[in-house]
Amino acid sequence: MMKKLKSLCCVALLALTACSTTESPLAPERVSLFEMQEAGSKFYRIPALVKASDGALVAIADKRGDALGDLPNIITIVSKRSTDGGKTWSDMSIVAQGDTVAKCGYGDAVVIADEKRGNLVAVFSGNNGLWHSNEKSLIRTYTAISKDNGHTWGAVTDITDQVYGGVYGEGTRYGLFTGSGSGVQLKHGAHAGRIMLVVAARNDATWGGTMSNYAIYSDDGGVTWHASKNPGCTDGDEAKVVELSNGNVLMSIRNRHKGDRLFSVSTDGGETWSEPKYNSTLPAPACNGDIVTYTHGGKNLLLHSLPASRTTRENVTVYVSEDNGETWVPKRCIYKGYSAYSSLQVLDDGTIGIIVEEGKWDGNLPGEDGFNLGYYRFNLAWLMEGDKDVF
Repeated sequence: MMKKLKSLCCVALLALTACSTTESPLAPERVSLFEMQEAGSKFYRIPALVKASDGALVAIADKRGDALGDLPNIITIVSKRSTDGGKTWSDMSIVAQGDTVAKCGYGDAVVIADEKRGNLVAVFSGNNGLWHSNEKSLIRTYTAISKDNGHTWGAVTDITDQVYGGVYGEGTRYGLFTGSGSGVQLKHGAHAGRIMLVVAARNDATWGGTMSNYAIYSDDGGVTWHASKNPGCTDGDEAKVVELSNGNVLMSIRNRHKGDRLFSVSTDGGETWSEPKYNSTLPAPACNGDIVTYTHGGKNLLLHSLPASRTTRENVTVYVSEDNGETWVPKRCIYKGYSAYSSLQVLDDGTIGIIVEEGKWDGNLPGEDGFNLGYYRFNLAWLMEGDKDVF
């Protein structure tokens, strides 16, 4: 009896030890991804990061040549792969080749992993620029699909009529663009398998005027597309969507006027959206960012990357929410200094990868304009050490 009791005590002690063991923090180290002057291009911008069905990471960016600006400049969308968690990256592949003869460029790619089919779906803008767009010469919407985990990409397909028809109906088509970065594939409910992203659509012909954020979605892997019945916001900009633990979809919207992010919620798979609300716990300086769910190890968290300022694009930081996006806490700064767009991805081992635009595009700030795109990988233990290096 005594021997059996000792054995039970040993088992209990081992179980308790296992439960109390904590993961060691993994601090991020920078890996060069897209650097200024690489492959004959002075400028790179607009990162997107996705995990392919084979576990590889695929990074996408605008290769902007000698011009830092957006469309209608002649931009080529490129990608790289990593099979070791981002320690090393492949040579570039072409997602959509800008054409100097036809004077057509492509940019602002959103990339979504279609787990149902094992494909990667890239959705992006092209042809004219957003503010140059008009009914005679629209900024157009395209897709390209990879069926081999980002090694190669299929033909560029024009889906403009589908998207514009859903957003504008029979009204005047002013122009819209894709929000870049990551989209989402729904995992729960009646619309499981649906892929979704957000576009920003001009409301009128005013240069620099207001834009509405519509979700666009596909139930057949990116062949046919539909738009939400109403926008998540009528004075928004680039936006991201994420599926919450209760099956709702949260839209996080860039505030064009700087200050706090705007949130809208859909309870029907992105087809209709609530009135937007400001979230005072998530400040941002009119900048794009990224949002992902973290469920590894039984956790239920949202992670959001943004510059940690209401006024200046600097100090890209990862924020954490434990209540489905109601409140946010800034946890760790990834890059100290001028920095802008970013893209997040949770890896198979529970570590977290992020691409950060390091640099600036603002003549009022000191230094040369331009961005290097660096990749960083860290774990939740490091992130949740809490409020270190946060500005």
